Amino acid sequence: MTASFFPWDAIIGYLKSAGVQHLFGLPSDDLKIVSSLPSSGMDFILCKDQRNAVFMAAGYALTTNQMSVCVVGKGPALSNTLTGLLEAKNLGAPLLLLALGTGGDKLGTRSFQEADQISLVKPLVKWAYRVEHVDRLVWAMERAAFLAINGAPGPVYIELPENLMDQPVPTGLQFTPPEKLSCSPSLRELDAAWAIIKTARRPLILVGGGMKSGTGDVIERFAHQHGAALFATASGRGVVDEEHELFCGVAGLYTDLSLRQIWKESDVVITLGSRLEETATFEWDILLQDTPLIQVNVNLEDFAHEYRGIKVLGDGYAAVEQWHDRLGQKPDGVWLETIRSCKEKAFSQRAIYLEELKKAPGIHVPELLEIIQTEFPENLVLLQENGLQDMWSYFYPYFRFAQGSLSIVPSDQTSLGFGAAAALGASVATQRPVVALVGDGAFNLFSSDFMTAVEYQIPLIYIVLNNGGYGWLQNQMNYKHLTGQSLPFVSEAAKTGIQIPQYEFVESLAIRSKGEAREQLQLAWQKYQENKLVVVEVYADLADVHEKISHVYGDFPLYEQQASKN
Repeated sequence: MTASFFPWDAIIGYLKSAGVQHLFGLPSDDLKIVSSLPSSGMDFILCKDQRNAVFMAAGYALTTNQMSVCVVGKGPALSNTLTGLLEAKNLGAPLLLLALGTGGDKLGTRSFQEADQISLVKPLVKWAYRVEHVDRLVWAMERAAFLAINGAPGPVYIELPENLMDQPVPTGLQFTPPEKLSCSPSLRELDAAWAIIKTARRPLILVGGGMKSGTGDVIERFAHQHGAALFATASGRGVVDEEHELFCGVAGLYTDLSLRQIWKESDVVITLGSRLEETATFEWDILLQDTPLIQVNVNLEDFAHEYRGIKVLGDGYAAVEQWHDRLGQKPDGVWLETIRSCKEKAFSQRAIYLEELKKAPGIHVPELLEIIQTEFPENLVLLQENGLQDMWSYFYPYFRFAQGSLSIVPSDQTSLGFGAAAALGASVATQRPVVALVGDGAFNLFSSDFMTAVEYQIPLIYIVLNNGGYGWLQNQMNYKHLTGQSLPFVSEAAKTGIQIPQYEFVESLAIRSKGEAREQLQLAWQKYQENKLVVVEVYADLADVHEKISHVYGDFPLYEQQASKN
């Protein structure tokens, strides 16, 4: 072997063998990657902010179900990625972060931007490794890619010391692309769970974000076979067809009040690919007091131990396929009628509410969601934030993801600006239409990378709900009757309009009333089809919130029972 190329050549060579087509990031002083890229055929999306770069890479990974790659510098450049890594970890996004590090020849000398980067990222990634010798470089890349996509997917980190990047790498290296392994549950665990499922009369299935890599309709067929109600966590939306007759909405905090009864009457809950975070299990302590829980996860750390029941280690799809072939109880007619009547009530309440909104001035988010569902294609990719107004889209049946659509939301960390930035990554990843429903606070936080979309001509539709600032915080302050004149979270000045840079590639629209909403959204879709970046600013009313959000206390609303007493 002869030494004729350098570490970035080997890294790019490996990534190409692994099928990577796009890189995101903001390299620092080591710019040798620039000379290694052209012959690879890969595109580098040069971002303005490292935090946004990781968000974009996460959006890309969640859209493709493949590993994405982000490249940043050292020190503060690396520390600026931590929020992105936190989000990627909690979303289970397979993401490789490559960061420059202080050279081994300078460690401990207070060299420029020196930091203990491994310690910073280690709690936020599946694996963190500093490459101290070029002989370990390809090995590290192969191991990182393997870990990112296998088991519960997640972010991994490789640190590249500066002095390493000048050292020659042997040519003739053989690259091994990552292989996706299966993880079938044990027969003993499946049998233990089946002993409960086969006698259940009122089963309920909860699908989490860990099931997003699957395809087909095995979950819907299993639910139909056993007459099980279907729910999803916020991050698990889109896994099952929300037009299915047994789909009943989102779990926990986002469960429509009309569908809450289904949880109360269920006699077994089967959770697939969910960490059962607090938002998904809101009110479970009173709704599921005596209900056994069957949890299926590929990662031991994802099991929740505060609930009694059975734990099954393995892939959720493999478990469902095993159970699907077994003979259990026929669907219970009374239970099916309960599901049907609860759904009918939820849809009826929604229709009544929409009729009431017609008489009210201004435009309201439920009206907007209704138009989006009728005017935009069913196969859209919808990115959401988690603010006061965009939270409306979390509530079924106000928004329903049809088969073939994709939902991407922040994790339970709800990092502000995630949806706005991740939308760029999603649009780079797919030819499907991408729509981002974001608040003005999130959009402004992301705005440094608005130019990235312009420079790379990345088309998508931003629907920006402008309530004049941070509506969630203002809503809490108003609810608690706190006097906040000296510390307002929203302002009329901020509501006068977000600043949209004017370029030929950018189409800027505004919706101030319900009368112009449909026309403006139709125009937005038309301009998007002309390959434009469209920003639709919607003047949102601070009081336009779902009824479950009307009684807030800290991070969460009051329980329904408590709220009804107020």
